[in-house]
Amino acid sequence: MISITPRVVVIVDGGGDLETTLIGLADEGISDVVVCVGREGPTPAEAAALAEHGLEPVAGETALDAARTVLASLRGGRVLVLRAGDVPEPGLVEELPTSGSAAVVMVPLKRMADGHVSDTHPLRARFPHGSRDTSLSAEPHLFTQRLSGAVMEVPAGGLPPWDEDDADGTTLLIRLLTDTGQRVRLHAGPGIIERPRPEDPPPLSTLPEYTQVLERDIPAWYSAAREGGRTPSWVHQLVLARLLDVTDADRGLRFAAHALSQTERARVAELLVGVLARVPADQVEAYCATPVALNRQAALLAATGARLPDPVLPSERSFRADRQVSYFFTGSLPDEQWYVDGETVEPTSTKIVDHTYFDRVFVHERLVWLPKGSVTAVIGGREATPAAYRGMRRPPAPLPGPGNRVRRAVTRRARALRRRASRLLGRAGTTERTRLAVRTPPEEAPAVALDVPSTWLYMDRHDSAGDNAEPLYRYAREHAHGIRHVFAVDRRCADWERLEAEGFELVSPGTAAFEDAWTQADTLLLADIGDTAIAGRLMGAGTRKDQRVVFLQHGVTMRHMWRWFNTRRIDVLITAHRAEYAAITADHSPYLLTDREVWLTGFPRHDAMYAPLGRRRDRVVLAPTWSPSLSRTLDREPNRTDLLDAFYEPWLQLAEALGEAGVDVVLFAHPKLALTVPEWFASLTVPTTTGTDVPEQLSRSWAVISDRSSILDDAMLLGAVAIVWSPDGTADADAYRRMHVAAGAVSAASVGQALAAAVDARDGRLQPASELIITDAGACERILSRLEKETI
Repeated sequence: MISITPRVVVIVDGGGDLETTLIGLADEGISDVVVCVGREGPTPAEAAALAEHGLEPVAGETALDAARTVLASLRGGRVLVLRAGDVPEPGLVEELPTSGSAAVVMVPLKRMADGHVSDTHPLRARFPHGSRDTSLSAEPHLFTQRLSGAVMEVPAGGLPPWDEDDADGTTLLIRLLTDTGQRVRLHAGPGIIERPRPEDPPPLSTLPEYTQVLERDIPAWYSAAREGGRTPSWVHQLVLARLLDVTDADRGLRFAAHALSQTERARVAELLVGVLARVPADQVEAYCATPVALNRQAALLAATGARLPDPVLPSERSFRADRQVSYFFTGSLPDEQWYVDGETVEPTSTKIVDHTYFDRVFVHERLVWLPKGSVTAVIGGREATPAAYRGMRRPPAPLPGPGNRVRRAVTRRARALRRRASRLLGRAGTTERTRLAVRTPPEEAPAVALDVPSTWLYMDRHDSAGDNAEPLYRYAREHAHGIRHVFAVDRRCADWERLEAEGFELVSPGTAAFEDAWTQADTLLLADIGDTAIAGRLMGAGTRKDQRVVFLQHGVTMRHMWRWFNTRRIDVLITAHRAEYAAITADHSPYLLTDREVWLTGFPRHDAMYAPLGRRRDRVVLAPTWSPSLSRTLDREPNRTDLLDAFYEPWLQLAEALGEAGVDVVLFAHPKLALTVPEWFASLTVPTTTGTDVPEQLSRSWAVISDRSSILDDAMLLGAVAIVWSPDGTADADAYRRMHVAAGAVSAASVGQALAAAVDARDGRLQPASELIITDAGACERILSRLEKETI
């Protein structure tokens, strides 16, 4: 490989800051730079950056077309392709390998997190074994995506073509690797810091992005691979990695695909299944380039017609008398017979979970709760012995070189001889060792104080109280004696002094007292398991298997939250009413939670809402939800009240229309916004409500109008008419509208319909869903009675 500084081709596609890239290249001493732009040319800011670095852009119909032209013209040397916003890590050029048999050097791809370079890229698993030459035919999981991170040796005759349909440049890379023996050099030193991923909208949030990947990119990759004969395994692995990106877009709390319409989601599902049909089943079974959850792997296997994973046993919990077994199936539920310790048993609970992607069911998962013991089964006429889940498959260690193989063989032989000698000596010395064992008293374990009480740790949010944990704490400390009750909240928040004055035992997150309380607690009662102070420890080693994680919730789950719930540690989920409970626990729901983990008790904070029932109603509450992107912007720039003006404009127009119809209106201000810009809300002519005042307002409302806030659920529990209206016509991807209408809410498609429904509620022509109205104030009592049991 020729030792020269690579030429860098920068593609300006509107997704990143060109100046950042040019500064980074200059810092590395890279002056041979070609900047590719589309026919519209650079923006004024980009033109200024180009002028400062003495560069003239190369223009094409698109920036990608310009890059294709530039790359096709190269002869010899090295080249690295970046997107505007990508930055080389310091030392990249200096430490790039100068020799080797590979025409492609793969360097690490890294990301920025909280202002720091983070080695959390999904492809980081390529580099744990250091820099080395290898063959993709031997290690097909060592792929790269796009041209970013690939330093290419340009053949004397030029690079192979980059297809028009391919937006990633992967067709060029596939052809180059095929032509040069499929060998790559892994460089574990400095790499490329990728440009920040856009947050709003995120990648894969529109149908054209999916059609680009599924109809153009991947077919082009396969076409390029077939030019060399049989499609190599590493191309299939590359395709699977991209398909996992696609499925990831339909997962998470704020999933990228949420804005797709029902028709668009059906189209993506159709394309996804079509591409999977081209992937051999053995390639799905072998995939290990990036971590894949078992249910995701089962869905991909089902789509390829392959054998599904064997039944597994998730981790046991000491506080349960039974344990769960799961297996996957397609079609109808197979016949099953379960045995524990050789005896026939009946399940204590069962459920069928539908694993869907873009609303299409790919595979079913059967969850079965059985008494503890050694489990065997006959499923669909086939004997099965469920095994403990071993975790996600990881990339294998590289094969050792010839010299290493010899050394390892000698080492194994020496270890075998030592073990044999140890066994022979052991037989001779058994009697003496037994005598010594009898004469030598065992070292005493530390004494355990039998009078140490159990500890229950409660938390609403790290920076506020007043949700479900606080009322449960109040009730439990009065009725659950012999237990140490600890409440966690930030010492700096306004609630600390109030709770301290009432005698709460308080700890502040981030302190040693909090760490001790968390470690000692056998029960964690949390209103927000996504809170930044605890989310990480709940998902990692910071929480023991024998600690009970009780998710009290901070809003009724009357939308599809399974995309997030299914990734969290939840031992018990508290629900507020029958419709919510059924949506989570019923067969064919997408939630992995069953009726063994979900309790229908009501929310602790709803106990205080029972007394106000029956009050005279004289108003309508408008409850728009919050916008995460708006909240993040206001955190950075509190003066951007113009964004608030635009966000609340349709709601204020509705408030004005209701006022003209003689209806008094109160506007709900979401706490995340109200705490950031209180002066903006104070300046409104419409009365507002937030925090502990909200239940009072809801109990006096004829109706509540919301786009997707959980305030609407509290209103239904308090006997108000619920009206679902979304001013921006957002797709109902999380089924908020559908689930609320099924539970008795009214759907409004326009301002006029929302206004008419509110007036009808005032005049008695619309009635609330009576089956959801709170019937008593006993939620805390019901929760405590179940928590006090040794097993749950």
